[in-house]
Amino acid sequence: MKKIFSLFTVVLFSVVLFSCSDSKINEEKFYDLYKEILLIRKENEDTTVANPLVGELYKKFNYSQEKFKNDFLELSKDSKTFIQKIDSIRNVVNQTQ
Repeated sequence: MKKIFSLFTVVLFSVVLFSCSDSKINEEKFYDLYKEILLIRKENEDTTVANPLVGELYKKFNYSQEKFKNDFLELSKDSKTFIQKIDSIRNVVNQTQ
């Protein structure tokens, strides 16, 4: 019984450890990518031009579209902070010419 409990404890600890390490989001990288995406969209209103450029950005930042979406949703859970950062980035992009 003691061995089973020890094994269970080790497995539980491993699951917690790995699940925590996967949830780390590099916020600076995320927001930098978000800003670059906005700049591309601003400069290229034609999606047939912009979409491939955004795809290149995902590669440059070592992101996938799915990971970006997941990080977006995760960061937006802290809505006040998220909205402030997103609005700040949008303002910077809108002020660039």
